Amino acid sequence: MAANPFTGQALRRAERILRSATASRWLSRAVFLRSDRFRQRLGDAADELKLLAGLLRDWATGRYRQVPWSTLVSITAALVYFLMPLDAIPDPLVALGLLDDIGVLTKATRLCRDDIARYRQWREQEGTDEQE
Repeated sequence: MAANPFTGQALRRAERILRSATASRWLSRAVFLRSDRFRQRLGDAADELKLLAGLLRDWATGRYRQVPWSTLVSITAALVYFLMPLDAIPDPLVALGLLDDIGVLTKATRLCRDDIARYRQWREQEGTDEQE
C-alpha cells in the first residue's frame, strides 16, 4: 500500500491508532462524519468508507474480533489517508482532491476483500445495519 510517501505516513499512523481503542473509535467517528460531508463527491465510496469505519469501530469496541491484524492495518491506513487533508492530491482541490483517497480505499478493499465480506456477513447476521 506504500505507493506514495503519504501512504507510508498513513500506515505508521494506523499502527499507532490501533494500539488505542479510544483512538480507533475516534478515527471511525471522524470517517463517518467526513463521509457524510462529502457524500455527493464520493458517490459509492462513501458507503464503502462507512463500512470500513464500522469494521474498525466494531473491532475497537470488541464486538467483532475475527479480523487479521494485517487487514486492520490496511483498512485503518486507508481511513487515515482519507482524513489527511494534504496527501498526494490535496483535498482542497475541488475536482481532484478525493481521487487519490478513493484510489487508496479501492486498493485496501481489494487487498482485504475476503475479510470485508466476512464482516459484512457478520453485520447482516447480527442485524447491525446502522452506519454509525
